[in-house]
Parts: sequence; structure tokens; C-alpha cells
Amino acid sequence: MKRNYKILLVALAVTSVAACVKAPHGFLSTQIRYRDSPIQIVRGNVVETSAVDNDGSSAPVTYKLLDIRDAVTHKHADSIYKNRDRYVYISQFDPNVDTTVALLNSTRKVVSSPAFEFNEHTGGFTFFGSSANAPVGLYEFDISATNENGTKTYKNVANFNLYDGPVAEIDAGGGAWFKDGTTTSGDIGEPKVTVTKLSPRGTLAILKIVDKNGVAFDPKNGEYIKRGDRSDFTTFAKFHPVVVSDTSLTCNFEVIPFPFQGAAQGFTIYYRIPGKFAKIDPGFTPTPDRGYSANPRFTVRVFQEGTYLITVKLQHVTRDPI
Repeated sequence: MKRNYKILLVALAVTSVAACVKAPHGFLSTQIRYRDSPIQIVRGNVVETSAVDNDGSSAPVTYKLLDIRDAVTHKHADSIYKNRDRYVYISQFDPNVDTTVALLNSTRKVVSSPAFEFNEHTGGFTFFGSSANAPVGLYEFDISATNENGTKTYKNVANFNLYDGPVAEIDAGGGAWFKDGTTTSGDIGEPKVTVTKLSPRGTLAILKIVDKNGVAFDPKNGEYIKRGDRSDFTTFAKFHPVVVSDTSLTCNFEVIPFPFQGAAQGFTIYYRIPGKFAKIDPGFTPTPDRGYSANPRFTVRVFQEGTYLITVKLQHVTRDPI
């Protein structure tokens, strides 16, 4: 009987001690991670990354960026943290209303800041156009996470890869001939579109439409004209008039991406080159006479500030004014 009594006393004592141990508040995982590591960042583009995976940690969790380092040298990434000028919007920008530089500038201001921001609520990054000035390469970073359970540090939690990607998006286009004064038409092939970044400075897009031999048509001479109610280059010139030369059209677009906002046909640009300026290769039109216009359409969007040459090269068409 005494033996059973002692066992009961011990059991009660253990239970009493256990009851005095406080249960932890919430849960903070040691396995917090970025599922898409290495995170891919196009240098110079505005990029928002995905949120961190908190592995079921008790909400709310707040995150703090502790350090970014070069993944090869493991040294602090001074170039990423360096303050550089960029625009931030201080009020809502409406491209249909704020159509002058003065109105645009009333909605934005210049700040000097690093090439990124870190979101303490999601653990995600936003990289800005000023990242164009940072070196390409692989970077590693550390964060901490805090909730009701406490704070944990996650060393080398993930990497991001800063790389040079396309500065513009070129979508499918097309080319057609039309018989003057009719709706009769045929195919002359999709024009070849290239976007060349001439400088990281400015916000200029220079459009040049050339024939199959690379000879530029002359917009000042009316060698390419608007197609009815369809979008052309001037449709997307919101803040400055388009500058016309004998080889190109130039738009100071001010705001990226360019075009910033689509029109009735989205971002597609349409032009017509009258038959008196364009000779179409034999076999593409029903007759060999010059009563056929060339009609290119193309879609380009530029994602970074800078000066760009957009070249649209027609297929099976030769510039031959008569």
C-alpha cells in the first residue's frame, strides 16, 4: 500500500510541475523560405517578387531584411543599397487626365533611395528601374521573422539573380497589301521588329520604318500615314508632340512602360504606306501596277527608361517614290 501511495505522490508532483510550464505563444517555423530561389530579377525593370513561405507560422508575422551580399565574395552589396534618383508617385496618376508634363509632375516626385524596397509584411521585394546601375550577378540575403512566438534569424535564406533581360516586349504583328480604293487585300509577311537601347538616359522612343533593304521611309514626306481610326505612334504620345524627321518619328514618353496605356487595339501600331512610295515584290499582288499600299502593324512595349531605336523592317517591299 505504501508503495502505491508513493507512486501516486510522484505522479501528482510531475503533473503539478508540468501544469506550471507555460505553453509557447504561437508557432514560428525554422523552415521559412523563398520557394522561387534564386529569384530572377531583370536589371532595370520594375519587378515585384513573390511573398516568403512562412511554413504555417502564426500570423501576423513581420519580416526584416538584415543584409544583402554578393553571393561570390560574400561582401555587403553596396551597389544594391546605393541611393539613386527615381520617381515615386505621391498621388493617383490618370493618363487620361494628366496629359501634360506639369500635371504629370504634380503626381510624382524624385527621391534618392536604394534600388529596392523590402515589404515587412510579405517578405517580398520590389526592384526599381534604378537597379540598371547595379552589377549583374547572384546575391544572397538574410532576414529575420517576428511573431508572438519571438524572433528568428534566417541566414542565407535565399538568392536573387540580377540579370540583363529584354528591355522591351515585341508581340506578333503582320503585313498586308491593299488595292487602292478597295478592301481587297493580301499578305506580305510580318515585319521584323527590333528594339535597340541607344542610351540608359532619357525617355525617348525613335520609330523608323524601313523597306526590305533597310532604306527608311520618310514620314515628313507623308510616306507612312495613319490608318483610319486605328492606333499609330502618336496615339501613345501623351505628354509631348511627336518630332517628325525625314527618317523617323521620336516620342518623349516620360512614363514607363511605354506605351503606358492601351487604346482600342491594345498596344498595336498601324501604318499605311501609299503605293506611290512602296513597290511590292512581284507575285504578291494580283497585278504589277503601283496601286497597292503596304500596311504594317506591330506591337512593342518598352519597360525601362532610356533612349530606344525601334526599327520596323517590311518584308517584300521596296521604297521607290514615284
